[in-house]
Amino acid sequence: MRLTRVYIENFRGIRQASIDFSGTTVLLGDNNTGKSTVLEAIELAIGPDRLARVQAIDEHDFHGGDYLSIEGQPQKHIVIEVIIAGLDEHLSTRFRNNIEFWRQIDRTLVGPGQGAMIGQPGIEPAVRIRFVGTYDAENDDFSAKTWFAVPRQDDGTPISECRSSDKREFGFLHLRALRTGSRALSMERGSLLDVILKTYEVRTQMWEGLLHRLRDLDVVGDSDPEFGRILTAIRDAMRDIVTGEWADAPHLRVSELTREDLRRVLKSFLATGVAGYGAPFQHQGSGTINALVLAMLGLIAQRRNGRVIFAMEEPELSLPPHVQKRVVDKVRSLASQALFTSHSPYVIEQFPPEQMTVLNRDPHGVLTATSIKLPENLKLKVFRDGFRTRFCEALLSRRVIVVEGKTELIAYSAVARRAAELDPVNFSRLDALGWVPFDAGGQGAVAPFLTFFRGLGKTVAAIFDQQEPAGRQAIEAACQATFEQPYAGFEALLAAEFHISMQAWCVKSFVAAGEWPISLNNLLPPPNSPDEAYAAPFLALFKHKKGDDYLTIFLGQCQIGQFPPTMIRVITSLKNMIAAPAPAQAVQPNFLL
Repeated sequence: MRLTRVYIENFRGIRQASIDFSGTTVLLGDNNTGKSTVLEAIELAIGPDRLARVQAIDEHDFHGGDYLSIEGQPQKHIVIEVIIAGLDEHLSTRFRNNIEFWRQIDRTLVGPGQGAMIGQPGIEPAVRIRFVGTYDAENDDFSAKTWFAVPRQDDGTPISECRSSDKREFGFLHLRALRTGSRALSMERGSLLDVILKTYEVRTQMWEGLLHRLRDLDVVGDSDPEFGRILTAIRDAMRDIVTGEWADAPHLRVSELTREDLRRVLKSFLATGVAGYGAPFQHQGSGTINALVLAMLGLIAQRRNGRVIFAMEEPELSLPPHVQKRVVDKVRSLASQALFTSHSPYVIEQFPPEQMTVLNRDPHGVLTATSIKLPENLKLKVFRDGFRTRFCEALLSRRVIVVEGKTELIAYSAVARRAAELDPVNFSRLDALGWVPFDAGGQGAVAPFLTFFRGLGKTVAAIFDQQEPAGRQAIEAACQATFEQPYAGFEALLAAEFHISMQAWCVKSFVAAGEWPISLNNLLPPPNSPDEAYAAPFLALFKHKKGDDYLTIFLGQCQIGQFPPTMIRVITSLKNMIAAPAPAQAVQPNFLL
């Protein structure tokens, strides 16, 4: 059993999206891309307790807060459709009236009434569940219901409601963070303990007895006569105003609690290492909390024979790298399918590329999802070996600048950072604009990596040395913006566009600080030499120390007017590319029929 597709329309920041899942998946993207919204949408559709809340949706759940219908226009709906395929015999029997069939080869539904297809290779029984949320103007309230897509009336309206008891069969559990604090072992609805009780069909009888005992508990009585006298005086004063039997002495009691209050109030206490003393669950250390949460997930999976779908947001929170890896492995081993969001390279690298899905949302709210397929020039070993240092940051970004080597990567970031520090009105850091430089590792790899990142929905730009026409055309065809440096190498740009006085100052400052490379001592001119004498050692320094901190230190001490004009033009153009979005176009409903 696994979730194979989710379709989302008009939900929060997503105006429209269709996302395919092949199994366990980690969702990647910059902040505010929509990763959490996707998991929230799935929870609305198949989370067994989500619709039990007092108000399942409100106006903020509609895209752009737009929930009111305009006269003559269709009613605005939040629509979420989830397809769950690979149903086992138990689920196929349970949902026999709602069965459709999922064809793996082209990832399509072939519709109901195809019983002869059962057992054929690549054909799986599936159910499609549709959540619809809308604003009811007549009652001035929001309504939300979930339906099976089949059976349907002749006009396509579904007739079979998907209830909480049905949804529990899918075992979907959304963990917004591993460190769930007081909720994990609380009695609140939707907590892990609550889920376990429902999974094991435990009907607790504690509420009525506990409420009765609390109502009879007199907080202040004979033990505090001074306080009692005050309460009695209040009673006597009241009897002068109202009938005597109404004016009983006030009592302080725990009498206002309801069942829902108790769910929020009750806490689990755990041993602290101090004999005879326990502390609330949320006061425990990260290791204890993580172990308990994983143990509870294991109980849920064990009861359901592994027939569960876990969705976990950012499992790296508050955890060191080695624990992050262990958590991911544990959750994957417990579930028939696990969905993750993460910004941690230590988490993401635990997944093969085909289980990484990159999300991108355009300014109009249309979200796209692309699974990673490595280009022919990128071997899996190279991808894995360089994941933390090269690929992860680019995969999590919105915009990628592909450069030829590490020197350009360091230099443009340093110039933009320093320029923004000196003149924040006219310049911005590259990372503040969403640009992440990526080292292609050579001139010939620039175009293939541009194609790779553009295929993942990234905005891509290229900075490269002077090219032959054919090489330039290949790069220009692969990206949205190209910046050709009019030199045969980046060091030549530095030599040509830094004033000779700056070159001399650079060499002298490193010599004075005792940081000049010993191997280049033979290039140093005699003291009191003219500035021109320092040109050769300046060029040699950056050829000898490609991508080293020498360049970062030097650029970090320059002023605006001292930077190479080519670099200033590039960082200015990259800033100007980040323009205000055009108005959104109307979305056409698509119910995956």
